Amino acid sequence: MTTLDELLQSHRRMTVVHVERWVQRGLLRPSAAGEGWTFEPVDVARACLLADLTDEMGFDDEAVETVVDLLDQIHTLRRQLRDLGQAISGQPPETREAIALALSKLGGR
Repeated sequence: MTTLDELLQSHRRMTVVHVERWVQRGLLRPSAAGEGWTFEPVDVARACLLADLTDEMGFDDEAVETVVDLLDQIHTLRRQLRDLGQAISGQPPETREAIALALSKLGGR
């Protein structure tokens, strides 16, 4: 877990105002522990991305929300495809072959 102070030190241009705004907009979800917020590693990475999008690339709040939403969708799709691949790999050979044949027919569209 990373404290708010540690998070702010991880990116030189990130401020408390940034973090509070991202939390308010639902872009970061800190855990309340003790006296202040703590952040999981995924939230630290997201905060650094948000800071880069805001400060380095000049995106406004609405554009940042759109970019983060799209990235979240990509990660969800990747996880679902990985799960689907694992489910298929656990099937009998004839089932896997039937799926491969169906996919090859779809690829010819």
